[in-house]
Amino acid sequence: MPVMALTRPTPTQNFSLVQAHREGWTILEGCGPEHADTQLRGVTCSDQNAWWQVARQARQGSPYHREALSRLSHSEREQISLRFGPL
Repeated sequence: MPVMALTRPTPTQNFSLVQAHREGWTILEGCGPEHADTQLRGVTCSDQNAWWQVARQARQGSPYHREALSRLSHSEREQISLRFGPL
């Protein structure tokens, strides 16, 4: 499967945390020791399960999930890639 480059998105009206919450995950901004990270966290599941769900959907071509991953900080995307393969 090809590696998809993820970059910071231009804000769109399509992305909504309401859908993320329905799927059991959320995006938190201002995390980490310097409050500069944006992280994906599970709401109704573990963080790792949320990472796997979003990464899987993004690999299957979901624009919504690709945009969610592109909103994450570089270090968060790197951690997801290390556990679940290239994004």
